Amino acid sequence: MYNKKMLTNFWEELTTNEIKKINRKTVLIFPFSSIEQHGPHLPLNTDKKILEGILLEFNKKYNSNKYLIMPEIYFGSAAEHTDFDGTISIDSLEFISHSLSILENVCKLKFKNILLLNSHGGQISHIDIIAKELKSEFNINIVKGTYFLFDQFKGIISSKEKDFGYHGGEFETSIMLYLFPNLVRQSKISQHRLSPDYLSSKTISYEKNIKKAWVTKELSKSGIIGDPRKSNAQIGKKIIDKVTQKLNKIINEMF
Repeated sequence: MYNKKMLTNFWEELTTNEIKKINRKTVLIFPFSSIEQHGPHLPLNTDKKILEGILLEFNKKYNSNKYLIMPEIYFGSAAEHTDFDGTISIDSLEFISHSLSILENVCKLKFKNILLLNSHGGQISHIDIIAKELKSEFNINIVKGTYFLFDQFKGIISSKEKDFGYHGGEFETSIMLYLFPNLVRQSKISQHRLSPDYLSSKTISYEKNIKKAWVTKELSKSGIIGDPRKSNAQIGKKIIDKVTQKLNKIINEMF
């Protein structure tokens, strides 16, 4: 099996005969995202578009025969956002089952390296379960990662905004301003609060080590957690550069 004459790095653009010839060591990148509210200034497909943008940038900068980008699984588990219009969420158990049924197809084709690349914080635990089940059944090399955990992004964005502005704040808004500025309603950008965890000294938190279950409306009436006012495309580019660099390292280590 070989990849020497692979015309595209996107699985769905290949033919069935070409798939047969793909080296089974090739890393299959499965993107996981979500369709959910991101406040008044970002679209419902923010997580989806960010992941698409990351993979397009990565494919341009680090193109090789070591990986294939799989079709995106973009209906995710987003029950925490369902109080806001537009969010489409799948029940957690159904999401895990549905994802496993998709991934099992390629495992049965004897592909040995799978990367689960996630962009939605609300389904990190789900991705962990999916990876564990696939590893147990097929004994493959499976890695899972969420892009915004790839780095601390020091010197690019403040630690308080990175750690406590995790939904529609400066981080995500800057990325969207870089990748898809036409989708950002810039006139709707206004001040919003960080997570209550920022100034809390309590043992039980929303997103620290000891967590309670929460829905977004408990933290924010607008759906935004963070302050997007300082967002700009330059910050977004620096974040994406960091993410694509790390993604390249992951692929090289897996192949």
